[in-house]
Amino acid sequence: IARFEVFPHALIAELEAFVVGGEVDADTGLGGKLLNDAGLAPVRSWRRFPEQVFQSTERIKIPGMKFGRRVRPRMYLDADHAQGYRGVFGALDLRGSFWGGILFGPGGDPIHTWRLSTDSLDAEKDNEFLRNLYGLHVFPDGSVIFTQQERGGGIVKVDACSNVLWGIEGIFHHTITPTESGHFWTFQGMQEDLDHRLEKRSVATGELVAAIDMADVRKANPLIQIFDLENDLEAPDQSHGNDIDVLSKAYAAAFPQFQAGDLLLSYRTHNLIFVLDPETLEIKWWRVGSWGRQHDPDWEADGRISVFSNNNRNYSEREYSDIVVIDPNSYEIEVAVDGEKFEFYSFANGMHELTPYGTRLIASSTQGWVFEVDQNNEIVFSFLNFADADKRKALHISDARRYDETYFESPFWETCSR
Repeated sequence: IARFEVFPHALIAELEAFVVGGEVDADTGLGGKLLNDAGLAPVRSWRRFPEQVFQSTERIKIPGMKFGRRVRPRMYLDADHAQGYRGVFGALDLRGSFWGGILFGPGGDPIHTWRLSTDSLDAEKDNEFLRNLYGLHVFPDGSVIFTQQERGGGIVKVDACSNVLWGIEGIFHHTITPTESGHFWTFQGMQEDLDHRLEKRSVATGELVAAIDMADVRKANPLIQIFDLENDLEAPDQSHGNDIDVLSKAYAAAFPQFQAGDLLLSYRTHNLIFVLDPETLEIKWWRVGSWGRQHDPDWEADGRISVFSNNNRNYSEREYSDIVVIDPNSYEIEVAVDGEKFEFYSFANGMHELTPYGTRLIASSTQGWVFEVDQNNEIVFSFLNFADADKRKALHISDARRYDETYFESPFWETCSR
């Protein structure tokens, strides 16, 4: 049966995949998987958090959040950092949507929630517990573009009050990255594919504007052989692209070797980040191995690039993640946030940013935890997506963002509440 792939090969393969589970739910027992896939309990989204996180937070009430199968999340905010807005996104278990977002006001009070679901798409079949909210952006008017993946998915845009504006069926993954010209970049196709397809689409309508086939990028750069490090172009998950970051005009002067509009990409399997000119397809810069199975490389204002280093290689004994910063000219590395100090370890997924206030905000996805550190590496904000006290479980976190006082065009949270 295995050799010739005849009946019931496909059924056996499907059963094996169910029993083994994916990367983020491999430790979920068979009973838990059955409960999850039947839509009874979000067991695949449960995450284990560090004990110290629980001790430093207090329970908070989130408008629109269910509490039948979870308890209240927990939060800490340093009074000296009560400014601007913070957004937290993930498996929040809201009424009307399992996946969503919370907007916190300057004082740490939750002032708004978004319901983020691809159920509006005709092709959507699997229940929400089988999906992953991964790739989103909140715009100044409060609207959100997001993608869901793993089992089912697509791209959807909702307004500030979570009403669907448009949706795109298909397979997309990992990122929604806006440009300065009213567009956004995303990955289209299977994340296991060697050659990803980068798509540039309209923020207003979702319409396709341009596309880049990474097979063409390989051909355009014959002397840069960074995409076949396993020496087997047929191997699964050969590249695993997981982020596209656009160099803005504001930051371009800090990166004279690049130009505004260049794309910073992350290929997790290769421990690789690289800079691509989307017009000429020239690879202008690349670096391998200064991070481990990384996510979310970002351009920073001082001319350096920051990276969420997951550090989950099997041979590594470092069971914690880091935020690493690299100078693309000198290749000098600095560990900006040492995960060991905070018991911070997200073996998959994960996002981070250098905020407008000089702090670093980190979404530790597989711990269900968001935390923010100041320049002295002290925690000034912490959000625990708490789910079960007895089992020390939280729910999955997708992303977290900080917005300054001038970011939003109007207080849409007041309008939506009415």
